Amino acid sequence: MVATPHPTTTLVVAAVCVDGPHVLLTQRLPTGRFANQWEFPGGKLHWNEAPEDGLRRELDEELGVQIAVGHPLHIIHYAVDAWQAFAVMFYWARITGGVPALRGVQAACWVRPEEMTTLDILAPNRPVVTRLCQLAARPGGLCPQFD
Repeated sequence: MVATPHPTTTLVVAAVCVDGPHVLLTQRLPTGRFANQWEFPGGKLHWNEAPEDGLRRELDEELGVQIAVGHPLHIIHYAVDAWQAFAVMFYWARITGGVPALRGVQAACWVRPEEMTTLDILAPNRPVVTRLCQLAARPGGLCPQFD
């Protein structure tokens, strides 16, 4: 009897790094899945890893920066197909050390939320772009939440 594969959901964390009115985006490498698309930096959680710890690890690995992790901003469950999905947890963040270096990403840039709408944004990140545009349009602008 052939075993039927079960659908899986991979846990992913992403940082919405804010510096004034700007937010950090990274561009995926030109090869592989979702090539050349823009996204909020982050990655897959390791087994039994706290989301905040995974986010700090991922930004150190991808960009060589240290971050302060704030409150969660958004969570989305995104099905790629009938067998694979991602649960992505987006957190407010700010860089506290280092300068972004390209380690495993093609590019990194600071943009205003309204500028994100002109980029090829990875599908699970699009609702966060919409939310950031709404927040940026308020009189107070972006107001990241930290303890």
